[in-house]
Amino acid sequence: METIELDSLTVPVTVEYLEEDGVYKISCPLLQGCHAWGETLDEAMRSIPGNIRAMLEARRIKQAPIPSLFEQTNQQTPFVLRMVPA
Repeated sequence: METIELDSLTVPVTVEYLEEDGVYKISCPLLQGCHAWGETLDEAMRSIPGNIRAMLEARRIKQAPIPSLFEQTNQQTPFVLRMVPA
């Protein structure tokens, strides 16, 4: 059996805790409007890669601009999330 090594992509994200709602909000600054929420930080962090992929797919379908970081990605590209200051 052959093993295929996939390159991963480091994606910057911001993390906020919304006290009034009691949830964590993860945002991808490179994709305006791309967020994920969760009652725990882990839940929110697990959700954001799928939301990033969905937004990229929608942009490709609409032929909208895609940030250069994501130009060579596909639905199987593993993401490594890196927290950056908001």
